[in-house]
Amino acid sequence: MNLLTLGGIAIVLVILEEFVFSASRYFWVGGIAPVLWTIFLAYVVIVAAANLTVVDYTLVIIAVIAPYVCWGNGFQRRANRRQS
Repeated sequence: MNLLTLGGIAIVLVILEEFVFSASRYFWVGGIAPVLWTIFLAYVVIVAAANLTVVDYTLVIIAVIAPYVCWGNGFQRRANRRQS
């Protein structure tokens, strides 16, 4: 998987997570996509471990952390709107 494909998927996932998945009133619904994304990235890293560089590992770590941060931010934003 090249960097452009990984980045494109990550951007789409972050947008969906921020505005769609985290809009649910149930906290766990927004966590489904980041968990599946983490499993997918783990599989990609295991399969291509021999060819990965430090930069690739850094990008994978960022790609794993970003959806979880968006999940938390989106859920918190929705909780603040419900209180208002």
